[in-house]
Amino acid sequence: MPPEDETPRKDEPAFNIPASLLMLCAACLVIHLLLTQYVSQPVSNVIIINFALIPLRFDTSALGQFDLGAWLTLVTHSFIHGSWMHLAFNMIWLVAFGSPLAYRLGFVRTLAFWIITAMAAAGLHLSLYWGDPVPLIGASGAVSGFLGAAARFGFRRPRVARTGFTQKLPPPTWALRQRGVLSFLVLWMALNFVTGMGWLGGPSNIAWEAHIGGLLAGFLFIDLIDRPPTDFDQRAT
Repeated sequence: MPPEDETPRKDEPAFNIPASLLMLCAACLVIHLLLTQYVSQPVSNVIIINFALIPLRFDTSALGQFDLGAWLTLVTHSFIHGSWMHLAFNMIWLVAFGSPLAYRLGFVRTLAFWIITAMAAAGLHLSLYWGDPVPLIGASGAVSGFLGAAARFGFRRPRVARTGFTQKLPPPTWALRQRGVLSFLVLWMALNFVTGMGWLGGPSNIAWEAHIGGLLAGFLFIDLIDRPPTDFDQRAT
């Protein structure tokens, strides 16, 4: 993301990660450690079955009853990962694209944004795979939401330490006209599709639709969770 201000700052720390993102990363790490190192495989499987998103659990016609716990998995699935590489990849992208946004939103709004984008990603996946028994896990959908929100600002992060996006939130049409934003988003979605289909030789079990659902939610609905514009510089966009 190109910086808004190229002026170097000697007091800028090497790592500039908001507390909200540190907490989210820590939660994902602790859960993965628990599932892989501290419980038996049968217990790990039970936890995954109960907290991963399984579309079949929402199909009341198939199960014959309403499963209230299934609705919690719209969010809890985002804290479970299939491997260390899966976890590391998601957390790196979260920190890279989410830090300026998290500083702008603040602690509570950042957590709320994670919940919203995780639910949006799960919702699109659920609508496309209704009744499917295969679990959905991973923070990729929620992380994609942070990427989508960063795109609304044209990926213009500030150079100042511990500072989030400071400009007035521009409309989606403005963001799509900025150099590289539209091409990046199209390339990102195309890469997700190609990877998810297994055309690059990797695993074909990647829920690329959930990634796109999170991205679109972050890009289109950041307005609903953004802080009041009076809190920031009202610089022209």
